[in-house]
Amino acid sequence: MTDSAPRAPLLKGVVLRDEGSQLVVDVGGEERACSIRKTLRRKTGKRRKPVAVGDRVHIEQSGEGFAIVAVEPRQGVLSRPDPSQPRREQLLVANLDTVLVVAAAKRPDFVPNLIDRFLVAAESRGLDIGIVINKTDLDPDRSYAVFTDTYRELGYDVFEVSATDGTGVEDVRTYLTDRTTSLLGHSGVGKSSLANALDESLKIRVGDVQQQSGKGTHTTTTVSLLRLPWGGYLVDTPGIREFGLWNVEIADIGLWFREFAQRADDCRFNDCLHENEPQCAVTAAVAAGAIQQWRYDSYAALLAGFRRDAKPNY
Repeated sequence: MTDSAPRAPLLKGVVLRDEGSQLVVDVGGEERACSIRKTLRRKTGKRRKPVAVGDRVHIEQSGEGFAIVAVEPRQGVLSRPDPSQPRREQLLVANLDTVLVVAAAKRPDFVPNLIDRFLVAAESRGLDIGIVINKTDLDPDRSYAVFTDTYRELGYDVFEVSATDGTGVEDVRTYLTDRTTSLLGHSGVGKSSLANALDESLKIRVGDVQQQSGKGTHTTTTVSLLRLPWGGYLVDTPGIREFGLWNVEIADIGLWFREFAQRADDCRFNDCLHENEPQCAVTAAVAAGAIQQWRYDSYAALLAGFRRDAKPNY
């Protein structure tokens, strides 16, 4: 009886994108198309793929191909309720360090409520957060400044950028170095244009903003991890029109508004939702001008959406 040939050592890599039947993995700077070992699927006991973009995986060579045999524990997960099955989690990307929330100064119009929704999602995951205001060349008067000044006062890193003329791009590039960062923002705000300005070799397809609606067309259709030549990864996500909060209770939403959290201990009730409760420190601060009314309006809109959908884990 002859001894079987020794198995090749396992390789380590990072999942860059999901191409349906295979996943593309960065292994030491080289891309490998990998299948998923059946034993790994059985271990997870899940109907969906047990591997996500951003996962750190172990792969082995099998014949002329490669297979993922193990997934390392995840950190920095960003997810949302599955749009088709809201009671199920849809994992967008794993092992994030930072979320970069991208909004447009114009076309589409600047809407702080959309930014705040993304901020709450990232805050609830304990991720570092930056905010990019793109297309500043379309708004030389900086009409958005009343909002960005508040975000800076709250401790957020805010970048004013034009992907078209290059303004502020180098500051963002420095910020992203050696991080795994997800770009989050609604369609048309210029995420793909920003990514191309950061690294022209990416050559991500850029769409136009629809003239009548002011909304962008979807150019990115799947989540992908882009390796940055100066160190780190950039996650390009589809423009998200609906972004629910996964695994966040209604009583927790105020915790992720930084200026609310600073005052919550002074509320009369421990479970205060900062609406009509007596002796609420948050609503008192709004009335006194210590908390911006537009931030409170964003919070109220999130509460209303939570109640309207009334779905578990949302």
